[in-house]
Amino acid sequence: MTAAAAKPPNPAADILRGNRWTPVFAILAFGLLWEVVVRLGGINPLLMPPPSAVLLRLFEMLGPGEGATPDFLMVRHIAWTLFALLAGFLAAALVSSAIGLLMGINRTVYAWLNPIISVFMVIPNIAFVPVLILWLGLGMHTVIVVVVTGSCFPIIYTAAAGVQNVPKRMIWAAQTAGATRRQILTTVLLGATMPYLIAGHKLALGRAWRAVIAGEIFASTKYGVGFMIFDARTFLDSEAMFAGLVVVGLIGVSLERLLFGFIEKRTVERWGVATAKNL
Repeated sequence: MTAAAAKPPNPAADILRGNRWTPVFAILAFGLLWEVVVRLGGINPLLMPPPSAVLLRLFEMLGPGEGATPDFLMVRHIAWTLFALLAGFLAAALVSSAIGLLMGINRTVYAWLNPIISVFMVIPNIAFVPVLILWLGLGMHTVIVVVVTGSCFPIIYTAAAGVQNVPKRMIWAAQTAGATRRQILTTVLLGATMPYLIAGHKLALGRAWRAVIAGEIFASTKYGVGFMIFDARTFLDSEAMFAGLVVVGLIGVSLERLLFGFIEKRTVERWGVATAKNL
């Protein structure tokens, strides 16, 4: 037995070096520091309430309402936001993936669409919101369109780049084996492009999540986490505002980890394509 093997385990050292529990302890340490600073009078609790008060308010909003407050108010806001997010993101994913693949396959299409997309891509998504409100008015439909405009461009560019980076020898090998154009598209090109597509959809989901919150702040009229945060500002309800921010962070991380973790396991990892875990 070597000296390293005989050395007793040190859980504290493992946490400091980094393991699967490190993110949990990091968040708890940050919350504890925040709580102590506010409680000691370093920050005005009206502007930045302590985490304990934020969590208490969050649990209150998740339960039955009191007086004029509807029951399960936060659940209503979350459901409204998730519906707008998924509707806009799925629409953008379907249309943008098709456009990006077409741009990667056809040089003429790429030459005509690339300048137009490049111009719109550099415009901040929030700048489209006043125009969309002018065209469509206020409501859920406007928020969904904001999500579409905010998430389509990363998908288009990564899909096009994925097709353009497929080695020609893979296509030649498929042609030599007698594959048809449709088989080459569905098996060779689509399979080799999948890591690019997943990366683009990850980026798009992050932008879609920011877009839905921004869209709700300006265009929503009743429900939505973004609407709730902005509405709480009117009443100086900082606890509700920070509760909304906590919900935004938790849902954003959960969507990326759960949704794309499942997709990666069913596609690129199952097919043996290199991912970040293999590098």
